[in-house]
Amino acid sequence: MSRRKSREDLIGLLERLAFYQPNDAIRMAMEEGVDIRKLRLEGVAEFKCHANGAMELKFFDRTKALELLLALEGEQKDSGGLMGFLQQLSGGEST
Repeated sequence: MSRRKSREDLIGLLERLAFYQPNDAIRMAMEEGVDIRKLRLEGVAEFKCHANGAMELKFFDRTKALELLLALEGEQKDSGGLMGFLQQLSGGEST
């Protein structure tokens, strides 16, 4: 099974990260007994429970996800963009 993702898969993932709502992550941190299998946590980069009972949530960088989305979109509109350039360098044809 290949782990290689398509361009559409990557764009979908970046969209989910860029527009992620942290409601479920906050619910997980604040409520006891929450079934995490039912929560949308794709935007959580790190979750820590400290010895003193404090919890720490870190989220993926939305700004970076938006920058990457814009770059991919610009690449798609710009007659091949970076991918076309790299394909030409490697001797392949641009799609």
